[in-house]
Amino acid sequence: MQFTQTGFVLQLLTEYVVDMHLTIGYDVSTGQEKGPQPMIRVAVVDDHPHVAIALRSLLDKTPDIRLVAEAGRGSEVFGLVQRTRPHVLLLDLLIEPEFDALNAVRDLRANFPELRICLLSAHLEPSHLRDLLQAGVCGYILKDDDYVSRIETIIRDLADGRLYLSPQAYEALAQATHQNGERDLLTERERDVLRLAGRGLPNPQIAQALHLSPGTVRNHLSAIYRKLGVHSRYEALVIAEERGLI
Repeated sequence: MQFTQTGFVLQLLTEYVVDMHLTIGYDVSTGQEKGPQPMIRVAVVDDHPHVAIALRSLLDKTPDIRLVAEAGRGSEVFGLVQRTRPHVLLLDLLIEPEFDALNAVRDLRANFPELRICLLSAHLEPSHLRDLLQAGVCGYILKDDDYVSRIETIIRDLADGRLYLSPQAYEALAQATHQNGERDLLTERERDVLRLAGRGLPNPQIAQALHLSPGTVRNHLSAIYRKLGVHSRYEALVIAEERGLI
């Protein structure tokens, strides 16, 4: 499935279904046994053991969420998932210098399509985040975010099929997506024409440089004016520069 740069996040919210085991709970408010509740199995792969320790301490108090596996090396992630079949995987993005998180995510999603993958990272690169989301990541947590205190809610959201992004990651992704959406406004050929027009070249010279006919150049310029809502080369160049289109 192909995603456009500006539309794939919404698509991600609807394409996952979680296969969960069941357990029986107890409703303290009524004193009655509750019906079947989803048991969410969680695995952690992070080279900092305090992450798993903190999660274990919190999740031990939550009967329907169980930490079933943990590891400290990226090379262990595939085998760990294959053996323990977690519903949610918390994976350190930069666990090892040689670890390729993007390929790992693609491999995991191809072999375990029901797996919900949430990345933990100390850094934020919006373009890389976009690629990871397209590959099948369902969550992205910045380690300086106060996520441990909200980990139960985060895990439940992931298991329920929702996307979770740390606030900073969400803002950066929204900004990057908007900027890419702006760039998609003009085709690559239209940007080429506009760049040459910005160098002062008349239509015949633009046509010669791009191996086009002068009529095709005029058509491209007309399309550019229409898309930008302008009526001249000067206006088009000013707007395009302001919006980062060229």
